[in-house]
Amino acid sequence: MRRYASERLGVGLALALGMLLFVPSGVSAHAEEWDVSQVHIQVPDRVGVGMPFFVRLSGSEGFQSASLRWMDKDVGYLAATPAGQGREAVVLLGVDLETPPGTHRLTGTVFTVQGPRAFSQDVLVHAREFPEQRLRVSREMVSPDAELLPRIERERRAARAALERISPVQHWEEPFTRPVQGSVSSAFGLRRFLNDQPRTPHRGVDLRGAEGTTVRAFSNGEVILAGDHYFAGRSIYIDHGLGVVTQYIHLSEILVQEGDMVVAGQAIGEVGATGRVTGPHLHFGLSVLGMWVDPLPLLD
Repeated sequence: MRRYASERLGVGLALALGMLLFVPSGVSAHAEEWDVSQVHIQVPDRVGVGMPFFVRLSGSEGFQSASLRWMDKDVGYLAATPAGQGREAVVLLGVDLETPPGTHRLTGTVFTVQGPRAFSQDVLVHAREFPEQRLRVSREMVSPDAELLPRIERERRAARAALERISPVQHWEEPFTRPVQGSVSSAFGLRRFLNDQPRTPHRGVDLRGAEGTTVRAFSNGEVILAGDHYFAGRSIYIDHGLGVVTQYIHLSEILVQEGDMVVAGQAIGEVGATGRVTGPHLHFGLSVLGMWVDPLPLLD
């Protein structure tokens, strides 16, 4: 497949000066702005648990690049690209379900022709309430037999390694593609009980679709994991760069392989009912710096 290297950073949903073009529920409509060596940095001052958000950096032609650190993780090197009369960089960040409410600090450095300048900004993370969901599944999908545990652990480690990958090249750009057009059957963050046993909250969104419905890539990226997993069924993980990774699970068919470069909207699989499911659907997950966040605000 054709290797894709994005020449610009997506900005269509970014925080824009004086207004928010992207204001999902759970993200403050107020953008804090400050100036570091003639580079304007915009970030929401309040973000809900489980929510994605954008940080926008813009400046004159002297703005070269930036680095950011959020939730004790380094985003990596952000190259400033031409935009209007100056240059800009946009990064996608988020707050996972396990982040305690309170003030958390975003730090970084901007690099200009005058040299590097450090900055920091506090972001208030506020709690959100999520409803319960109770499902009935087969016994072996709640309490697997002992001989299956090594396989399950191998698959868990492979998935975690994929989700924690922070590659230095940004592939993603806006607008993002909804992988399946069906409505949401299970929302992000649901507190789940399987056969009355508590399990981890729902870390993605379930999108309705008949078996065989085409599943499309959220954005440009590299397929870094593809296989048939015990709980997740046939699964695909795509690295979109700078810590953004998407997950597509319970597929009936996988149409790509590890190492493939894909573009936004490309067919990568088909909806199925493999793994631990109650019927055909696509479970779509979005991880930012290894943290699960709700992908729906980026699609709607």
